Amino acid sequence: MAARVSTIWFVDSSDARAELSTYPQPDQNAAVVVAKRLYPGKDFESLGPHPLSTAATVQPGYVFIGVYQNISVVCSTELSSFLPSELPATWLLSPHAPRTLLVSSVPGRAQGSFALWEDGQLRRSFSALPIDIVENIGIPETWELPYWAGEHPLRYPPGVLPDPQSLPFHPQQFAEAANAEWLGFRYTGTPHDDDLDKTQILLWGFKIHQKAEAPKVTLELVAPKVKLELAAPKVEPEPKTVSIPEPAPAPAPAPAPAPELTPEPESTEELHPPIEELETETVEPIAEAAEPIVDAAAPEPSAPEPKKRGRLARYFGFH
Repeated sequence: MAARVSTIWFVDSSDARAELSTYPQPDQNAAVVVAKRLYPGKDFESLGPHPLSTAATVQPGYVFIGVYQNISVVCSTELSSFLPSELPATWLLSPHAPRTLLVSSVPGRAQGSFALWEDGQLRRSFSALPIDIVENIGIPETWELPYWAGEHPLRYPPGVLPDPQSLPFHPQQFAEAANAEWLGFRYTGTPHDDDLDKTQILLWGFKIHQKAEAPKVTLELVAPKVKLELAAPKVEPEPKTVSIPEPAPAPAPAPAPAPELTPEPESTEELHPPIEELETETVEPIAEAAEPIVDAAAPEPSAPEPKKRGRLARYFGFH
């Protein structure tokens, strides 16, 4: 059994295989409740549904939970202890459930473990290494007999002699057989024709955080965004100050008496350009252009100031 497995099942059904064969969807809300019971005072980040084939290989800091109609399963590294009988009572979520099943496999130390509780009472517990039995409690079940009889011996690489204290089977393979007997599928090896597809059994995944650990990250991400938004409008008033000095040409009211000038449209266009053009020109060139028109003694007055000068000159006799 080369796969890492760390699971505990709570079965309130006479046939767990039949219910799992329907591949039910996991209940997310119920999974959150179970996670809070197992890890009080912790925060959880939802990772969505994951297949049992990967959830069973859970790593530290994560937990996978599947809650169905009559079956629940939890995957956690804390279930890979040497002694299943010493599993904390907090992990027995359903102490009065008809059956509670633990299956664990740790490839790093070639350890295989399984345990069975019925009505809250430990009936069978086994945990071993290839050359050492760590725990063996209860009467072996019928499906165990071929393994104890040596029908599944350990296999060694060529040139490697077996240890005299070796078990007649591999502990991980033994735990794999327990999982197949109780739940109807195997994690490794060639699946049998009637085995369930473990990739279709879904569990809800969570990442475990310390209390208020996740909100600190969100506050650090949000703070700089607020600062940028507040600083942006402070740069906008600059173009407004540049556009204010443009209406400086106040002498624009001087060409107001334009309608009193000559009735001819051609001459008014020459003497009095539009207001938009006067904004860029000064008033002095207009006054200079008016003087030669007065000296020519035109019959029609060209500008208001030349008319007043001409009348005053005639009145006082300055010709």
